[in-house]
Parts: sequence; C-alpha cells; structure tokens
Amino acid sequence: MFVRQLLHQRPRLATVACLSHASPRAMARRSSTQPRSQPFSTGTAAVSFTAGLASATLMYWLTSRNQQNPNPDLAKSKILDVKSKVVPNLNDLGLPDEIAYDHVPSSEEVTQQLNELAFSLPGVMRYDGTQLGSNSPCEDTFLHGSFSNPFDSKNEDWSAWGVFDGHCGWQLSNLLTKQLIPHVRRALSAAQPHKESIEQAIKSAFTTFDDALVKSAAATIESDLPFAEKARRLEAAYAGACALLALYDPLSRNLTIASTGDCRAVLGQKAPDGKWTSTELTTDCTGATPSEVARIQAQFPDEPNIVKGGRVWGMQPSRTFGDGMWKWNAALKEKLRNYYNGLSLPSAVRYSGYRDGPYLTAEPLVTTTAVPDARPSFLILATDGLWDMMTSEQAVDLVGRWVEWQDQGAAKKPVEPETKDFGPTVLGIMKQCRYEPHKTTLQDDNAAVHLVRNGLGGGDEEMVRGALTFRYPNSRDIRDDITVQVVFFKPSRGIQSVSYK
Repeated sequence: MFVRQLLHQRPRLATVACLSHASPRAMARRSSTQPRSQPFSTGTAAVSFTAGLASATLMYWLTSRNQQNPNPDLAKSKILDVKSKVVPNLNDLGLPDEIAYDHVPSSEEVTQQLNELAFSLPGVMRYDGTQLGSNSPCEDTFLHGSFSNPFDSKNEDWSAWGVFDGHCGWQLSNLLTKQLIPHVRRALSAAQPHKESIEQAIKSAFTTFDDALVKSAAATIESDLPFAEKARRLEAAYAGACALLALYDPLSRNLTIASTGDCRAVLGQKAPDGKWTSTELTTDCTGATPSEVARIQAQFPDEPNIVKGGRVWGMQPSRTFGDGMWKWNAALKEKLRNYYNGLSLPSAVRYSGYRDGPYLTAEPLVTTTAVPDARPSFLILATDGLWDMMTSEQAVDLVGRWVEWQDQGAAKKPVEPETKDFGPTVLGIMKQCRYEPHKTTLQDDNAAVHLVRNGLGGGDEEMVRGALTFRYPNSRDIRDDITVQVVFFKPSRGIQSVSYK
C-alpha cells in the first residue's frame, strides 16, 4: 500500500509465479532485457524474463583519486566477504579525503532497472509485465499462466493473470501466488459453465482460502504443534494483501475479474473512429468508496466512527486477504499479541470504539466482460502503485499510443517530448511521481515498462533517474511498489495479421 502511515511495513521478497510457483529468493541485480528490435507480433514475441528481486545498484564506497587505494571497490568486496577465512586488512580502504557516495543510476541503468523483472510472452495474443519495487523487499507479487479448461479439458486452456499488493508484510501476497489458483480451480470444478455459477465459485474460493487462513488461528495456538510451526502459520494471517485476478476463457471470450482492495483492471478498446476508449472492470474497495462505506456502516450501525478519513479503523482497503487483527475478536487478539508476537494494530488507544468485527472481508467484487471479437483490445492489470501515478484513461491512451508506435515495425524510432526544458526537478511533499502528458516518451518494447517509465517522469530523464535514485525507505514517500501486466487480445475475425492498424 502506498500511504506510508497506513501500517508498519514489514519487508518481503517479491515473487513471480506462472501457476507453478518457485520459492522467493533475493537475487543480485542484472539486466533482463535490452531494447528489442522485433516488431510487436505474436510469432516473434520475445521472452525477457528474470525471476529475482533488485538488489542495490553498484556502490562506490571510496574515491579512486586517492593513490593509496586505486581500487576501492575491490578492497570493499574483500572486506565484506563473510566467507573469507582471512582477517580483512582495513588498510586496503585507503585514506580518502572526501565522502564518495553511492553511484547514481545512468539512463542506461534506469532502463535496465525498469526491465529487470520485465517479461513478454505469447498467449491470447501476447502479454507483457513488469515490477518495480519501492519497499525493500518489494511487497507486490504476481502470477500469470494457463490451466486446463475447468469444464472440458479437451477444449483450449484458460489463461490467468494476477497481481497482489501486500501490506503489514510480504508473507500473504507471496502465499497467494501459490495457493489462490488451486483454490479457484477446485471451486470451478464444482461449478456450472455459466456466468453466475463461475462468479460465485470464484467468490467462494477467495473466502474459503481466507477463512482457512484467518479462522484457523485459535485452533493453531491451541494445537500441539511446535511454537515455530505455529508462528509460521500465524504470520501470513498477520499480514494482508489486496488481490486482483483475471481469468480468460478463449472459447466464450469471457473475461472474469475478481478484485479485493485497490488494484485495478482496465479494458482498452479501439473504437471505429480510431480512438482508444477505457472501461474500468473493477471498483476500488477502500474506505473512500461510497458503496463500500455504505456496506460497512449498514453491517455495523452501532459503530458510527468505523470509517473515518477513508479508512476502516485505520485500514485503507475494505476487502483484503489476511489482516487478522481486523477480523479476530478481542480475546484472541490479546492472546496473540501477548504470546505470539501479534501486531499491535489497530491501536486500541487511537480507535477506542473498535469492537470485535470482523470489519474486513476477502469476498471479491466479480465482473464478467465479453472481450470484443472484431476490435483490437487490451487489458491492464496493476497494483495501486501505477494508479497513484495516472488515471485509467491515461493508462489506456499510453498503451494505445504504444501499440500504434509498435505497428511501425522496424521503421519505428524512439519518440521523445517536444521540449527538454522541464524546469527544476522536484520530488517530495510538493511533488510525487506522476504522469505528465507533455513528458510522454515511446522507447520501450514492453508495454508494461512503457507505463511505468511514463509514470515516473517519461522523457524527463532527470526526474526518472531521481525517482529511482531514492531507495527504501525514502522512496516510499514518492512512489509505491508497482506491478503491471498488459494483455493483448487477438480479434477472432476480421483481422488476419497481428498489426493493430
């Protein structure tokens, strides 16, 4: 979640899952893509994928101007080598006469960082994705892939894409990449092949998984399990996560979206006049959304202060996985805090009217949309880190312009803003990362990276470099974790080539 004062942040590793999940691990930074020359097409969709999390960029501790230390980086690496059996020689650090600060990323390194977790894969027509962390480690996770048609395995597989925005830690968003799809598939196996049954099955999968996670806490602490095992089971329920899951049935061309929290899905379609139109397929589920406020107040009529300042007893999203401290009764919370390191949130001092709840729910809002079969269209799924920087309409316009730029094929050239005179660079209370149309640039062969770059400053390279120079925790004041997936749907008739023209 972006607002820093929302909750105490606990770090977590970002993970990537393609329905078969690998355990998260921190990995050293490395470039995952170089600018690609291939045109935007199905057959030549290049795969550029790294499953790892950004470490800090190359650091320079000391200045090389000091002749007593001609290679300070080498000296530092020796000193920090914890595997070495030799006592470090601190004389190797030299005697510098000034502070040598960490390296500032160059424009090339900015591109490498934006593409570090980028990928482009064939499927439907093509889908692109990327992730840029602000928390350390990043609290967003995502998944993508396909699974057998739940109603007839002989038919074409269904596709799935998901983005998860964690808070109060990384543990639950990580768990969702491994556990949510199996729960959804199990629920769909008992459903009927029509819209209402499918939507209800997905709702059931979400709530069943959350109930198993949260409602098992009392039984967990009363069990004979070792303390460490109890702690491992509880920590995911202490954390929370907003979830956005999209399922696509290629036979019916139905796109089913399930959402909790403030991740957002937006459909872009090309109208007959050539313009791109945007349709939001989700509703932000927060304490600032009128429909959510009305639902919660109707559920708890005797607690008039339950929603205040756009928050539910201090929590911004109103539908989440986990967040047990907003769902357990007072007695259980007290025991967990006293004996199992439970979160102190929400504060009983600050929220004196807080009772037992449960105030949050994991039941998603679910919609079903028929993807146009004769018009070019695409789907943008993103955590709120992107939507903090731009509107749905701006995101669709940016991807639409990117598609038309890609249609130029090998003849395309990077498009820069008309002017480079952007005035002084400001990031802080006065200005956070935000898309500004006059700074729009077209230079990335990945649509998701294109969105993120433009959200950070676009063609204003100094702004983008500045946004990526600030690291956690300072970065949290100007940008959130950002995870984006862009799915391009192939029209079923009327267009034989892959061009969107």
